[in-house]
Amino acid sequence: MPDTPNERPPRPERRNQPRNAPRNRPPRERRPERSEGESARKAAPPVQAPRLDIPRPPDPFKRPGWAQREKADNDADRAEFLAALEQPVKAKRAERGEMVKGTIVSLGAEYAFVDLGGKSEGVISIQELSEDGKTPQIGDTVEACVLQQGPDGLMLSRKLAKGIRSREFLEEAARMKIPVEGRVVGRNKGGFDVELAGERAFCPIGQIELRFCEDPDAHLNQRYMFQITKFDDSGRRPDIVLSRKALLQAEAEAKASELRKTLKVGDVLDGVVRNVKEFGAFVDLGGLDGFLPVSEMSWGRIGNPRDFIHEREEVHVEVIAIEQGGERITLSLKKLEADPWGEVEDAYPVGTRHKGKVTRLQPFGAFVELAPGIEGLVHISQFSTPERINHPSQVVKEGQEIEVEILAVDRSARRIGLMRIPGEGEWGALPVVGNIMEGKVDRVEPFGVFVSLGPGRKGLIPNAEMGTAKGTDHRKDFPAGTPIKVQVLEVSEGGKRIRLSRQAVLNAEERADFEGYLDRGQEKSSQGFGTFADLFKNQKRQ
Repeated sequence: MPDTPNERPPRPERRNQPRNAPRNRPPRERRPERSEGESARKAAPPVQAPRLDIPRPPDPFKRPGWAQREKADNDADRAEFLAALEQPVKAKRAERGEMVKGTIVSLGAEYAFVDLGGKSEGVISIQELSEDGKTPQIGDTVEACVLQQGPDGLMLSRKLAKGIRSREFLEEAARMKIPVEGRVVGRNKGGFDVELAGERAFCPIGQIELRFCEDPDAHLNQRYMFQITKFDDSGRRPDIVLSRKALLQAEAEAKASELRKTLKVGDVLDGVVRNVKEFGAFVDLGGLDGFLPVSEMSWGRIGNPRDFIHEREEVHVEVIAIEQGGERITLSLKKLEADPWGEVEDAYPVGTRHKGKVTRLQPFGAFVELAPGIEGLVHISQFSTPERINHPSQVVKEGQEIEVEILAVDRSARRIGLMRIPGEGEWGALPVVGNIMEGKVDRVEPFGVFVSLGPGRKGLIPNAEMGTAKGTDHRKDFPAGTPIKVQVLEVSEGGKRIRLSRQAVLNAEERADFEGYLDRGQEKSSQGFGTFADLFKNQKRQ
């Protein structure tokens, strides 16, 4: 470009031409001459029209958000176009044994028509779809196995049921692990003979149940679903081995997984006792096992769990612990029963007597069951024997019923102190009313003093029979172990209740002293004063 506007650019050089050569330019056309009217119009000044301010309509392409909406529509159209390009031109044809999924589009009297996509349609039996208790509906999704090509489309099946007698289908069931239905027709040395789609198959005895089979005859003539674990068609007859345990395990695992999601401490469940051991029982909760300890079976003492609970017994249990992510579940039976220790103080007041059964013997004493779940201890010092014993077995034995007296009750610690009451005539005859006996103070109560008269013999001295002034503190004057002489006033209930009196003994002693004094006075009056030597001799003797 020229540096200044008035400067003209240089002319291009004419190559290969002489300097004086004529230029090949087209001839110029002559302009037509103007008429007078045109010259007058050309010379006249232009007339300007008045300007009107008319508002223009808004441009639709410049509205707010128009570009974004236009871009979104273009993207949607592009995505739809690409998706259409990816669709196959021709639907793939399903092969026999292939698993397909489709939607029920129509229901007939016996069959349901399934849309498999790609202008392909399948047919499946309505009875087969209804076996799980759910009625098929239009729009339900179905996943099944292709059996064969039929006149109305692909024949589908979710399992090979009764009536399918083709070995090819059995082979496909073994390969695809499709459940098959069979009937147990007999037993053999190692298991069961099963009729399966017109063929004979074998199910080992260990594969007929989820656990050990205790009653094989219970499975005869029963129809079950099996899984083919072996199919060999190389011989004259196919070698087919079945397993029912595999299906049961899959079902149990599914139930266990669902149960773990909702299980929590405090839930009450129904279960079946699967196995009983010395330390407890295992309970099947429906795909998930729980452990029931011996201590949680009952409030009472259980010696042998097999005598209390039995295998295959239905039980109602409560979940008391969940550990290791639901793998370890502890159960309880006694939590569903009332706690017998709740009102033990009212049922067994101190000083009352009850009968119980000896449950255990230990070197320090014997445990006695007063009621289911309530046990007390008879210490070795409370056996009421004339002489000291070294072991409770010298007096009682397990299972023996004895009579005991309540000495102490501790509900929070679940402990009851007992004393054994000897049987009638065990340590001699009963006390005789009117006899004076010597004993030792056992304990002092507000209403009187209990006195031990010997092994298994205890009597009560009412306050009125103590022979003391009113308001005397008997606990201070008669501590436990103080020797005391009493008279038997009353014996009732075969010696269980003995009423004593200390006042009667004091009165008897006072009367005896007075009578002795009178006897001595009469002797002196009958003899007179005597001589001085006799008086001196008597004084010397005294």
